[in-house]
Amino acid sequence: MYMCHFSQLHVLLPLDGFTMGVLCTLNVAPMQLHPNSWAYLQAFRILCQSLYLEPTPYAFLYFYDTRPHRPATWLSLISRPSISRLDAFSQSFKHFKDGYFKVVVKEGGKAHFLNADGSTKFPFSWTGNPSWYKDMGMDELSTADKKVVEILLKFVDKLPTEGLVRVYNLVHPIIDIEGICLLLKLC
Repeated sequence: MYMCHFSQLHVLLPLDGFTMGVLCTLNVAPMQLHPNSWAYLQAFRILCQSLYLEPTPYAFLYFYDTRPHRPATWLSLISRPSISRLDAFSQSFKHFKDGYFKVVVKEGGKAHFLNADGSTKFPFSWTGNPSWYKDMGMDELSTADKKVVEILLKFVDKLPTEGLVRVYNLVHPIIDIEGICLLLKLC
């Protein structure tokens, strides 16, 4: 994963169930999801938690269409204009590819993060077939997902994604992962 996920977007490891659910549903590795899409994911989780709602992958994806590039590289989440509730974190993430956090898999032959029961969470590396979502309908949502969506649709204005993430960062300071990685290399 790129360092901006930790330094700007407050992504925490291990990833929570909601985040893993979104990655699994989209069939992408964490690094394959564009940083602005990560910002939407983080802000959605923070917004739901502040409203005492359970964030779920399908409630989140209701507000977005996916735009996988061909050949498969990044997966971008595109706000559905008529119902989007979060604005873009940044018009342009510049130089985000300059620093990254590398995960090394010591067990050969493993291609996915796995649940305790051995089922797949999401892939370690980029996939050639990310999921495509476009104009998900309310009829495709569970009762719990509909409740979350209906409450969020009551907001009439777009909420500031960057503001939600920054306020959360003030309450939950970012761990200096770059410093920790440097220390581990020196030890």
